[in-house]
Parts: sequence; C-alpha cells; structure tokens
Amino acid sequence: MAFIIVEEMSINDVEWAHRRANEEQSKKNWRWAEIGMRAARDRHSKMCKIMEKAAELIDAEEERQRGETRRSTDSFAESRTTTETQMWVEAYKCLDRGEPLENLMWIYGAAACLAGLLR
Repeated sequence: MAFIIVEEMSINDVEWAHRRANEEQSKKNWRWAEIGMRAARDRHSKMCKIMEKAAELIDAEEERQRGETRRSTDSFAESRTTTETQMWVEAYKCLDRGEPLENLMWIYGAAACLAGLLR
C-alpha cells in the first residue's frame, strides 16, 4: 500500500495496517516499529492526522459492531471495547498530548505505514 489521503482513509486501510504491524512484530522487525515511534516523537504532521482519523474509524466500527451489546450487557467483559480499539484510541490520545508510549510503537508503526513513511 502506498501513501494514502487522510480524508479517503477507510476502516479497511486501518485493518490492513494493523495486520501489517502484527506481521512485522511476529518477524521481530523492530526497525519497522522504531520508525513509527520516531515519527510519533517528532509529531510528524501526516502521521498525527492519520492517527486521529484511524482512531475515529476504529472506534466507529467498534460502535457499529458491538455498541448495543456493550450498552445492554451485565457482563463486564462484554461492556469493554476490543483491545485493538483501546490500543489505537490510547495511542492517538498519547500522541495528541505529545507523550507517545513505547509500548504502542507497533500502532505508531502501522500509522507510519499508512502515512507512507514505511514500505
């Protein structure tokens, strides 16, 4: 996938980037994640926009798929958002505060990939 236009980004793009991050993590390709972390620390403008849009998209998809269940259940586990949603939203919040977390470096790598900073 090449560099994408933020306004045209879809949930499919975010899911693709998340899968790619998982693949790179399983290959132990730390360089890939480190580039994303560096871009997060530098507050790369395109990556910041991508992170914001991705967090919105993944949160909206979570709401579309599980929103009613989360609101109407008595089970604590079912009332929580998925791990992936929590990671993307938290990664964006930390980035927005100017405090990117290293334990979210693979999410930042995925965003850097969408921003065209990685191949």
